[in-house]
Amino acid sequence: MLAPLNVGVMGVDERHHSSGNGIGTRLAAWMALSGGAVALLPAGAFLVRDGLGGGAIALAAGFVLIGFLAGLVAGRRLRRLLERQRQDSETLREEEVRRSRALLSNAERVAQLGSAERDLRTGQSRWSDEFHAILGLIPGECRPSRMLFLDCVLDSDRPAVEQALESVARDGRRMERTFRIVRPDGEVRALLGQAELGRDEDGSPVRLDITIQDITERKRLEGELDGLIRELWRSNEELEQFAYVTSHDLRQPLRVVNSYVSLMEEELQGSLTGETQEYMAFVRDGVRRMDRLITDLLTYSRVGRTAADQAVAMGDAIQSALTDLQFEIEDAEADIRISGSPPVVLGDESEMGRLFLNLIGNAIKYRRPDHQPEIEVRIDETADAWRIAISDNGIGIPAEHAERVFGIFQRLHARDEFEGTGVGLAIVKKIVERHGGTIMVESRDGPGATIVFTWPKLHAPLRGGLDQG
Repeated sequence: MLAPLNVGVMGVDERHHSSGNGIGTRLAAWMALSGGAVALLPAGAFLVRDGLGGGAIALAAGFVLIGFLAGLVAGRRLRRLLERQRQDSETLREEEVRRSRALLSNAERVAQLGSAERDLRTGQSRWSDEFHAILGLIPGECRPSRMLFLDCVLDSDRPAVEQALESVARDGRRMERTFRIVRPDGEVRALLGQAELGRDEDGSPVRLDITIQDITERKRLEGELDGLIRELWRSNEELEQFAYVTSHDLRQPLRVVNSYVSLMEEELQGSLTGETQEYMAFVRDGVRRMDRLITDLLTYSRVGRTAADQAVAMGDAIQSALTDLQFEIEDAEADIRISGSPPVVLGDESEMGRLFLNLIGNAIKYRRPDHQPEIEVRIDETADAWRIAISDNGIGIPAEHAERVFGIFQRLHARDEFEGTGVGLAIVKKIVERHGGTIMVESRDGPGATIVFTWPKLHAPLRGGLDQG
């Protein structure tokens, strides 16, 4: 603490201190001290006594810089300024924390996601408002704790949840579990919980972080979807079984009709008129077309039912189809080329043979008059599948019918133009999709059509050769 200062005029007797000039001098000096500024005094010098009996310091020239006392005043102001800045900064930080907590609370509420943490050193737990809400509890009316949380878990699920929490705390691995809780009002809810350790700067575990999400509605929708899928599978199986049984049973009456038509022709041979013979031919042709339609329906219903998937050499399937189509190939003088190396894939041998039989057979059947059929089977390898394209120079497929041609009983031409049942490409599509592939009509310039399908790769692919002679 500073001692009182005595200010006087140098060279003036002590009695002059009480004079007007002395008082004015003191007053001017004190005002300078109080303002922390430089004071211009009357002519002459003055003394500043330190009050400690240590003598006096003479200051001249009429200007005095009271540095020490001015520094005290300035320091006091600086401290007040810094304190105000500190308080403002703390206020801003508190406001930012409040905003962040409000945003987090809103996000948790919208996502139905609650968060909690338990201090591993003190055992104290802190739960967010949404964590309370999911458990059906009210913040402030209960004390968050590990036991309170476990008491909310359904009895049958509690051992697994308790074991998971202990495992995370012991091994440090992040863990996720689905479990059920019972709220105070008796409502059962399904939750998805996640737990992991929080560590300090040294890597030591200091807390257990837990999040829970209410997935009751999602579980309900998943259950409904699973039910619909099961119902769809059941309906498909019943439909395929119906088609199989119906197709099989319908062929027997057709065989009887065909047999009696043959007997009638034999019995009435020589007495049938030309018109009657034409009628008999119509009956026989109708029986034949109906039998073929039933056979195709039977084939369609059997796709995937009797399949025995195994490693199949695609080259062998192509060769089998070419052998079965040998008469058609020779009759049309078709030129068929194989580009690329046929792979070994996972599938059913008979289904793959049917696939190429239908596609190559269509390329031969739907040829342009007076044009030699030119057909290419091109095989290319992609990242995760094989791409097979069958191209021809035939009558083509209009772009507006690119999807329709794969529907069952879909025909683009009259029966007197091209014979068929409209089931062939539907069978092809079903075979390809059953094996996880896709099929489409690829647009192209000029005449002809290109049908492209993909077939997934075998995990350990082996090459299957094809003798192209």
